[in-house]
Amino acid sequence: MVEVSIIAPTMYEERAPEIAKEIFGVFGRGVEVIIVDKSNLPYRKLFRNTGAKVIVQKTKGYEGAVMEGFRAAKGTKVLASIDPDGTYSVKDLRRVIDTVINEGYDFVSGDRSGCSSEAMLPHLKLGNFVLALIFDMLFLQRMRDVFSGSFAMKREAFDSIKDVKTYHSGTLLFEMELAKRGYRLKNIHISYEPRRGTESKLAKSKVVYGFKTFKEMLKVRGREASQLIDDMLKERFK
Repeated sequence: MVEVSIIAPTMYEERAPEIAKEIFGVFGRGVEVIIVDKSNLPYRKLFRNTGAKVIVQKTKGYEGAVMEGFRAAKGTKVLASIDPDGTYSVKDLRRVIDTVINEGYDFVSGDRSGCSSEAMLPHLKLGNFVLALIFDMLFLQRMRDVFSGSFAMKREAFDSIKDVKTYHSGTLLFEMELAKRGYRLKNIHISYEPRRGTESKLAKSKVVYGFKTFKEMLKVRGREASQLIDDMLKERFK
């Protein structure tokens, strides 16, 4: 029985096959590794000897890739994800998963706020801090990084949101959907290295991406507030 499944969304990431092998080296062969790819057949063949399962992404975006991978995963205890672009450490992912298992949190992600300016430009680091602060105020959580590509959650937590229609917000989608359902979230400090080789596929402009995710936070909290009001009115006038 597989207890831990790790998803890696890919689109021509050069380091991904190497990182898939590294995951097995750190976690052992008892872990399930799923590559959710939106590249092409020649690229997917690079994973043949890694031990990872490869599925072709059918939906759009990073959020869709992770959702597809988690839905296909067999892990009974923990589902995790790592961006396989070489910026995240597999050993840090181990710490993230161990925190979910040992400390009772439902969702844990890596906090990159202490990384170098080479790895994350100062204006992007500031933007991440501001958006995390807004998230904390709207969803009553304490997070310093809500866009980390290294995160894990309990299986039962994911099962509660597995039918959610994805929307444009990256990792924040999972954090918002879990937070509004009352699950416990936590950041732990991780390393974050400068990107080498392929460029980020997340967005052409990360500033624009930040504004879009800010709008999604307001939408999600607005929908939740509207539902609470509806429930109160129904209870009052039933």
